[in-house]
Amino acid sequence: MSREVPSGWSESQIDAVADMNPESLRSNTSVDFRLKYIDVATVDGPSSMLEPRPMNFGEAPSRARKRVKRGDILVSTIRPYLRSFCQVLAREPDLVASTAFAVLRPKPPVDGDFLYQHVLSEKFVEHLTPRMKGSNYPAVTASDVGAYPFLLPPLHEQRRIAEILSSVDEAIATTRAVIEQTRKVKQGVLERLLTKGIGHTRFKQTEIGEIPEGWPLTSADNVCTQVSVGIVIKPSQYYVEKGVRCFRSANVREGFVEDADWVYISEEGNRVNQKSVLRTGDVLVVRTGYPGTSCVVPPRYDGANCIDIIFARPKIELIDPYFLSTFINSASGKTQVLKAEGGLAQKHFNVGAMKQMQFPLPPLNEQHEIVANIQEFASTEAALERTLEQQIRSKSALMSDLLTGRKRVTDALPMAAE
Repeated sequence: MSREVPSGWSESQIDAVADMNPESLRSNTSVDFRLKYIDVATVDGPSSMLEPRPMNFGEAPSRARKRVKRGDILVSTIRPYLRSFCQVLAREPDLVASTAFAVLRPKPPVDGDFLYQHVLSEKFVEHLTPRMKGSNYPAVTASDVGAYPFLLPPLHEQRRIAEILSSVDEAIATTRAVIEQTRKVKQGVLERLLTKGIGHTRFKQTEIGEIPEGWPLTSADNVCTQVSVGIVIKPSQYYVEKGVRCFRSANVREGFVEDADWVYISEEGNRVNQKSVLRTGDVLVVRTGYPGTSCVVPPRYDGANCIDIIFARPKIELIDPYFLSTFINSASGKTQVLKAEGGLAQKHFNVGAMKQMQFPLPPLNEQHEIVANIQEFASTEAALERTLEQQIRSKSALMSDLLTGRKRVTDALPMAAE
């Protein structure tokens, strides 16, 4: 291991401090044996486990073989970069995991919570990714997992490091829960306003569902002066460190701009791609990745350009840009995007489908009222997203310091996620 070893620490690797896949069900297990099954879909990202599925062994898939118990660490060996990793916290008996997991059962001299923090680290995924084999289901082996090298401090330091990092995890989980709840409330308010309006009592059925009787249906093509796509060919010859800011899919979030990871093109590149220069109030719509995600260009980004995303320029005398963007982000908008997605390996939403998207057109003053009702939710969500991103960055920096011994737990350390 080519690294400096802090005083009192030692070099180790996972299979030296954990039993790998310690227990399995035999093939002659009774068909009536009752188990609770954990498959890869049950582990919804790092540290997030859905409820295991109860079933009899006779009806369980052939992968249901690895017995697990509280404290075990599950590492998905299929596409490990998706981070389907978790620590088993349930005390229930007869938990059985899929053979798609490597099961780690920590043993002395390692603390299980400390080992799990290593599994959550960037370096762990960086260790596994180049070891993947296969094209359809790229996977690593339990031996690859077990070979992960790390530095092992004395037990009391392990526990303190795990305690600090776990407290940050709890703060991150709390923020995520608040974001999820905010989204649910916002979505409920949004769907009510887009289907019932404000103060209406008479309704009609349309191809997009029930809407107030006085609202006509229209399309983006009818209420926009332009619906087009940004720079499609990568303008690599025009990339510069600082210049004209360019929106990409990563900068378009649901209802707000992600102010990070910008790319820039030169003034010459901007002149060549003048047709996609953005104005305040333009509506941006993602084509690939998360198709249909939409936000509005605020004044501070007037004159920016965009790469491989759709932009629509609303006729402001007919439609509020924020109303159009809000509808695209709604359940009805997402349904239309989903139906219109093309492509095979990677789904995408195209300009033609955007032009034909159907949506209701309330009177302009009612559009403004609807937008005002949901703007508060959007602002709250954006602020929470920024908090979450800061917490995640802080956790990553803290892990880098603590798991390498660059900072010892005897040092004064900020909690970094308050």
